[in-house]
Amino acid sequence: MSDREEDTRGIRIGIVDNDPCSLRMIVELVNRSSPALSVVWSATCAQHTLEHCLYDPPERKANVILLDMALNEICGTDVCERIRKRDGSIGIIGMTAYPLDHYRARCIAAGAQGLVGKETLTNAAALAGSIVRAAQGLPCAEQSAFLSAAEAHRQLLDHDEPCSLTPQELRILRLYEAHKSTSEIAENLGIADGTVFAHMHHVLHKFGVQNRNEAIQQCKKMHLL
Repeated sequence: MSDREEDTRGIRIGIVDNDPCSLRMIVELVNRSSPALSVVWSATCAQHTLEHCLYDPPERKANVILLDMALNEICGTDVCERIRKRDGSIGIIGMTAYPLDHYRARCIAAGAQGLVGKETLTNAAALAGSIVRAAQGLPCAEQSAFLSAAEAHRQLLDHDEPCSLTPQELRILRLYEAHKSTSEIAENLGIADGTVFAHMHHVLHKFGVQNRNEAIQQCKKMHLL
């Protein structure tokens, strides 16, 4: 399952987890935690998540995103940062089955409003409380190190480094430089063709160039390739 649509009511929530079984469970936990909460979409990959954030109409746009930190093709904190740079209103709560300290600092830097352990999601009152605060753009309760959505958005824009590439983006550029096709790159990295295109879209945006050959030349100038 990559996407799931439901009727909109109350606070609208998007959920991202690369494990379909875990995703279904979290959707049910959220929907049962409060009648004011509604999961309007769910996704198993970064590409679909970013598409929802960019293209969903206002009446279906998620107010809060529950975002798994360990996605297959890209780290959840990278997805969080990309959303936050574009949007200062969506609340983002990171989720992980690993110790929270593994992701906490990166979550804060990426603009999330909180980080929760997946084992705590069965606490309906705590889950609903965190989501309500995030929907207001506020940090989750007792997580004061996290910034509000608006503050994190401003901070990321102030410190934006448009020419910094993620490891996956560099891998893709190196493979293109080696004259690999998009399908070959996708197979090599174990991701979908569309995910390769999504990464390249972000690379072109970061460098302000029109095509991948120009991006490769920019990387060579910066001694990244």
